[in-house]
Amino acid sequence: MRTDKPRPQDQRRKTMQARIIRAAIACLDADGYGETSFARIQAEAGVSRGAITHHFPTKQALVAATAMELLANALEPVEQGASVPVRELILTAWDRVVNSSGGRAMVEILVACRTDAELYHLLADHLHDWDRRSRASIAASYKGHDPGDADLLWSITRTFLRGLILHEKFVDDPADMTRMVDRFARLMETQLTRRPAKETT
Repeated sequence: MRTDKPRPQDQRRKTMQARIIRAAIACLDADGYGETSFARIQAEAGVSRGAITHHFPTKQALVAATAMELLANALEPVEQGASVPVRELILTAWDRVVNSSGGRAMVEILVACRTDAELYHLLADHLHDWDRRSRASIAASYKGHDPGDADLLWSITRTFLRGLILHEKFVDDPADMTRMVDRFARLMETQLTRRPAKETT
């Protein structure tokens, strides 16, 4: 029986792309989208500029590929769904996904999509597809809940957690961030663990 083994050049290509994307995440996190350049990524990755442009001809192409990698990782907490208590799921999403190097890099990318038309064009379909997959996972996980309401509550959660990344610079006590996330998680838990009453006409 024939098995298609990965070719060495394919593995080298994937390894190099992953190395460049890791460097892009680090630069986006540390420097922001505006200051992230091929030169900075090149220095972070320890590769030649030609190695970067061979795989990613423009900054926007590299950042879009980086976003797609981050989006794939960010879907995992959502797909865990109701198997994990709501409060624990939100706290984990904050600690491991949003308030991480990749999470902060993703916020930079989303903010950049507001004004960088080329980046938005490259990412729009992927962002909408991720949103559809996220909504489908939520609907499957919270069958006892109005799916539209569960979707809305998790959309609010994502927006709140991402917004905290932008707010962090203005918080005097870093512990306030943890307290805000925990308080918010408790509020969401009361909404997502109870079955909403049916409307009467």
